[in-house]
Amino acid sequence: MAYATYGQLLHADESSQYVWLATLAFAVAKAGVLTLLWQPTRDFVLKGFKTDVGYSVMVLLLASLTVLAVVQIRAFAYIVVLIAAALLVKVDCLIDGMSDRLAFTTLLLLSLLGLGLSWLPIWLLNGAAAIASAPQSVY
Repeated sequence: MAYATYGQLLHADESSQYVWLATLAFAVAKAGVLTLLWQPTRDFVLKGFKTDVGYSVMVLLLASLTVLAVVQIRAFAYIVVLIAAALLVKVDCLIDGMSDRLAFTTLLLLSLLGLGLSWLPIWLLNGAAAIASAPQSVY
């Protein structure tokens, strides 16, 4: 439902195809990082905090994300909700004992299903408008 709501936001803002492609790339990257690439990502972040340079880069990155959160609060809130929803699915996958590949597939399919559901009202409204504007036959 988080992706369906986000998709409705994209429809309301009349977002370009690039935004939709970026959303799809985000869904794939998020699913990959949370499942298939979890161990390397975790190791990279933990090693980053062990060196002075890595710590400085992490602090600058977090400061930049804070500025982004303040400037684009609505978009940032949606991204946080999408990540939180994915983490909840990841926890369910761990509880069920799913493999990383099956968890990746589950996360990705749920994300794509949500985005697909956001198109359903658009298609229904366009279909209703097409039927209403069609010429009526007299019998």
